[in-house]
This record gives sequence, structure tokens and C-alpha cells, in this order.
Amino acid sequence: MGRKAIPIELLLINGNKNKLTKKEIDARKEAEQKLKPRSDRVKPPTWLSPLAKKEFKRLAAELNEVGLITNVDVNQLAVYCRAYGKYVELQEGIYDPEIDQEIVDEKTLDTLYKQLKSMAIEFGFTPSSRAKLAMPKEEGKPKSSEEKMYGDV
Repeated sequence: MGRKAIPIELLLINGNKNKLTKKEIDARKEAEQKLKPRSDRVKPPTWLSPLAKKEFKRLAAELNEVGLITNVDVNQLAVYCRAYGKYVELQEGIYDPEIDQEIVDEKTLDTLYKQLKSMAIEFGFTPSSRAKLAMPKEEGKPKSSEEKMYGDV
């Protein structure tokens, strides 16, 4: 499996380490723009806890600054922020000195962490997974023997 694609703007901010040509950059920008939904209703849902709303607003502002949040990302971001809020609340309350015992076991925290990690890439939420959809196919490139045998997997 190849590397995850990242949006062209993020790639350029990081210094165009892939050494893309101007033509390739323009093609990526055009393809990404065609796939980009509107971003006029990016607001935290009312059902989020105060901590999760705070995280939602923080992440939405950061993502909006680089043009990486849209209306279709709101629910996924909200679910992520809900899990984040729960993780932080459990982490902070894991030990109660009054009763001298752990309140939440590490397994619960690990489960929440895994949910957070998987939600970050689910349904194109992450910039790299969204950019992968926008990457133009290389045309005219001869197919390798594996591509000929297995197709475009």
C-alpha cells in the first residue's frame, strides 16, 4: 500500500517534497476543488458536551484556515470531538484519591483512543484521505507487470 495522499495546499506548505511540476500542481488543485463541498454551516452540534464543543471549534478554526473543513465534515468532526471529550474526561478522572482506586480501566481509554484514531481517517475526514480522492491518475505511464496481471487495485 502506498503513502497517504495529502491535499496539494498542505503539500506546498510543507515544501513540495514530492517535487511536483506546476502542471501537476495545477491538475491537483483543479481536481481537489471539484470535490470540495461548501463550508457555510460548520458549527458544533448542540448535543456535544462543552469540552467537545470547545475542541470542535478549535479544530474547525484550524481546518478552515487552510480550507480543509466543509459542511459534510461536521458530523464526523462532532463524533470525533465527542470521543475526544469523553477520552479527556475519563483520563482526568481515572484516579480518585478519595477512594484510592482507578475509576476507569486502561482498556476503556485504549478503546476510545482507537475510535479517535479510526475516525480521523474515516470517510475522508483527514486531509490525506480526502486528497487521495483528488489525485489525478497518471496517464500515458506504461503499466508494470503487476498492474497488467492484477489491474488497478
